[in-house]
Amino acid sequence: MRTSDVIVIGGGLAGLTAAIAAVGRGRQVTLMTSGAGTLAIGGGTIDLLGYLENNTLVATPRAGLSLLPPEHPYSKVGSQVVEDAVQFFLTMCQEESFAYTGGLDQIQWLPTAIGTVKPSCLVPLTMDSTPIQTASQVVVVGFTRLKDYFPELISKGLGTIPGFQKEYQEIVVDPGFTGGRDVTTLDIARWLDTIQGQQVCREQLVKHMKPGSVVIIPPVLGSRPSYVVRDTLEKMLNCKFVEAVIMPTAVVGLRLRAMLLQRAKRLGVTIMEQAHVVKAVQESKRVTAVITGNVDRERSYPTKAVVLATGGFFGGGIVAEHDSIGEPIFDLPVTAPAEREEWGTRNLFADAAQPFAKIGIQVDTNLRPVNSEGQVVLENVYVAGRNLAGYDYCLEKSGNGVALVSGYKAGLNC
Repeated sequence: MRTSDVIVIGGGLAGLTAAIAAVGRGRQVTLMTSGAGTLAIGGGTIDLLGYLENNTLVATPRAGLSLLPPEHPYSKVGSQVVEDAVQFFLTMCQEESFAYTGGLDQIQWLPTAIGTVKPSCLVPLTMDSTPIQTASQVVVVGFTRLKDYFPELISKGLGTIPGFQKEYQEIVVDPGFTGGRDVTTLDIARWLDTIQGQQVCREQLVKHMKPGSVVIIPPVLGSRPSYVVRDTLEKMLNCKFVEAVIMPTAVVGLRLRAMLLQRAKRLGVTIMEQAHVVKAVQESKRVTAVITGNVDRERSYPTKAVVLATGGFFGGGIVAEHDSIGEPIFDLPVTAPAEREEWGTRNLFADAAQPFAKIGIQVDTNLRPVNSEGQVVLENVYVAGRNLAGYDYCLEKSGNGVALVSGYKAGLNC
């Protein structure tokens, strides 16, 4: 069996980024994934840093980096790595014809389906809200039977926010779907992938909107990592489209995952689907192989290095039992408050970091796991993504940012 230079465990943003970075340095890379993960249903934006632990909005993501505590993953790898990772991502997207916009020196304010705005850093061109802020009239488009998306709520909420106080108009498009179930954004995106869907959408919109309008629409402008649907509709209607942020599942994450998989495969990453890694073979402080356990039997895969990007509690990268908490593959130490009562505050939505959100694996500056004394536990294992300790991705709006940066750093280290 061929020995991989690097085995990446986990197919989310951190794992795919690590695999792409490593193969770009000439390594033979195998990516093992047991499923699509949260990337495929997420918002597809790179929220690098919006707020500090005390719920203070940062002036820019770059400015916020210097204010983070030393245990934060960004502090571990350093600001230069953060900047390099951002440029790596933007360049990759450009080369794959699915460009993103943004950078460390600005906050992107994105309209949401509940009529608020959220801070982000790197966003697909379909979510660039600049046209809204310079428009005099904005059209909010909904679709019949689309669950949890109400144009009136968006118009009312955005109309109270500085920079978004415009004249709003609501239009509902009927795709003509039949059947009893709710319509999803993916259903509509696939409909708009077709020429017929684009023409029907145009016919219904052109009756009610003026040329030159800005249109807020749910994330439905195609199911693939491409701007063809957006460009076609904008040309048909002589307008600008902006996709809103919605609750999962969102097509934007599906597009980003497809682009990353496309990139990884083209560069030569070997991808193993439904590969359930259960344990590893170790010699002293080094891992020499990982073992998968599927229905038929266990298989061993030799490797020179491993990137662990299996996620946190939700992804199964960290497992909490009634009397213990740990990492299930390498049995790495997990940092957590000793008493379960200290894992959270009484107010779940308090304007402060939640202790349970910061539970994870402690690492050194090279992202290698360390014990409570700061000693490296495994010399050729690198941790990336949500299983890292020291940050509250939800409060900070930093989840995909940490995944990108740590995945990039881990891939280079390998």
